[in-house]
Amino acid sequence: MIKLLILAANPRDTHPLRLGEETRRIEERIREGDTADRFLVRSAWAVTVDELLYQLNSFEPNVVHFIGHGTAGAIVLETASGASREVSREALSAIFSHFRQWLQVVVLNACYSASQAETLAEHADAVIGMTEPVGDASAIEFAAGFYRALAFGRSVEDAFSQGVSMVTVHGLPDAAVPKLIHRTGVDPARLVLAGPSDAALSLRRAEDPRVPEELRKRLKDGCEFLLLSDGTTRFRDRQAKEENHLFLELGMRQSDAVFVVEANRFSPVGTVARLLAERLIPDDTHAYDWTLVADGKPLMGHLTLTLAGLASGDHVKLVGDHRTPQWAPRER
Repeated sequence: MIKLLILAANPRDTHPLRLGEETRRIEERIREGDTADRFLVRSAWAVTVDELLYQLNSFEPNVVHFIGHGTAGAIVLETASGASREVSREALSAIFSHFRQWLQVVVLNACYSASQAETLAEHADAVIGMTEPVGDASAIEFAAGFYRALAFGRSVEDAFSQGVSMVTVHGLPDAAVPKLIHRTGVDPARLVLAGPSDAALSLRRAEDPRVPEELRKRLKDGCEFLLLSDGTTRFRDRQAKEENHLFLELGMRQSDAVFVVEANRFSPVGTVARLLAERLIPDDTHAYDWTLVADGKPLMGHLTLTLAGLASGDHVKLVGDHRTPQWAPRER
């Protein structure tokens, strides 16, 4: 699931913006996409610093989109009484530093926000800011084009280009104002939200202290990361979800590729094996039986990962009666 958090602020002492129009256009464009069912959108209005922190903590977004005003070096939120409150780029960076394990993209759709975007690129894979003042109409058209492309599974770089193109197509003057910035080591042309083979996600998990140290080293060396956390592998009524996750080293029977897999510790072994097969071997995976093997012993499908005795950092293999897979991560 791709979680998009839309934050809007338009203090009483600033000129009015079409916040509702931009939010509506973003939601419409996402609904049009062929991956729309993978998006979960939440919006918050008249955002204060406290509200910003609440939303980031409670929603754990992968994408944050801010609609509002900006100044050189700050974005403008609201106070409890509706007045302006400038949040410096240093303060904004300090806030977002606590959420880097989830963040893939941040869009600051506000005037003069490029310097803030540069700072936030330490905490997200890609950040978009505005180098100069941007008109309301241009900002809306850019956002609509950007999110439509993302909803069709396009890369962040391609989505950015499409957003800029929409500004030009509508004859608006601000096509050169948006700026795409990315974290070191991230290629925005390959950054697809929640993609099955996502180099940026691997980089982020390589910094995550929850991942065992040996696996973090593998991720830094080029091992890829796979997240298996959809509804079929999650049991929310058990323990706190932070305690539910296992990070396993996965090998393939017919390949020397190595992956780090994050899965829920209460997930059935058979379900995890099936999901891995669907992700890694695209050809008719439903026609085969799959299982996980640890220490040379097959793990029975009715067991959960924790009942099978697996702990973070354990090595497992995905095996099954399948043809030689044609995919090759090393050739990416």
